Amino acid sequence: MSRRSGLGKGLAALIPDGASGTDRSPGDSNKLAKNESRFLDIPLGDIEPNPFQPRQEFGEERMVELTRSVQEVGVLQPVLVREVADGYELVVGERRWRAAKRAGLATIPAIVRVTDDRDTLEQAIVENIHRDDLNSLEEAFAYHRLVDEFEMTQHQVAVRVGRSRPSVANALRLLHLPTKVQRFLLDGQLSGGHGRALAGLSDRQIQETLALRIVDEGLSVRQTEELVRRLDEPVEPSAPKSAHGTGATSDPGLLEVEQALAERLDTTVKVTTRGGRGRIIVTFADRDDLQRIFGMLGA
Repeated sequence: MSRRSGLGKGLAALIPDGASGTDRSPGDSNKLAKNESRFLDIPLGDIEPNPFQPRQEFGEERMVELTRSVQEVGVLQPVLVREVADGYELVVGERRWRAAKRAGLATIPAIVRVTDDRDTLEQAIVENIHRDDLNSLEEAFAYHRLVDEFEMTQHQVAVRVGRSRPSVANALRLLHLPTKVQRFLLDGQLSGGHGRALAGLSDRQIQETLALRIVDEGLSVRQTEELVRRLDEPVEPSAPKSAHGTGATSDPGLLEVEQALAERLDTTVKVTTRGGRGRIIVTFADRDDLQRIFGMLGA
């Protein structure tokens, strides 16, 4: 009977057939070529953390649980590393590496692969996104590094990390929120949906005030969007109120239309009514996003 592999889905493909060689070491004359991989058991002290790691918070409770698991059954899924001058540098798997050190292991199973700085950041982002390990602000910072340090367009970032172009654009908008609001996002007191709704306001003081109210009252994303919609609605004192609405979408039919348009266009859509008449407001992140929406409308 063949021994069951401890590799996670997709990682087995990174190891070439017949790969072995625990006697290899950094600086070995048998260098790896691009896209080649090698499977090794590497001393934990020879591995340095990933300087491009987008994740800042690892969660003590989850680390304790993982450490306990590693103590019981070992590290079942290899980490991904690359060779550097003084040893190896993590690309993917920092939680496993940290847990192995806490558990007192001497070595850890690893896949050694040739990768450059941009690929290292991309792979770290993708792994964390697929595991839902990044909070919304960490994800935004990671996208910003790809755009700023590696001169990628938002479209290129979206393709590389498997996200839509508007998703990347909306994530980056979180970086323009006030520091206090960003701190709520990092602490998990606000979700990415809350942050994206607040980013639709232009007044930073109002953003902070509303963020505090969301935290204090435990408002949902939908409630936050409704508040933002009301705050963003132009004041028209001469327009009489009517039974058809007061500026905010309240009719279930209109809410359904609003939601359908938002999903179809992959952006925020507001439907407002006043005096029997109404408006549809479509939000776009920048000119590229506007062009995308323009094309989807068949214009």
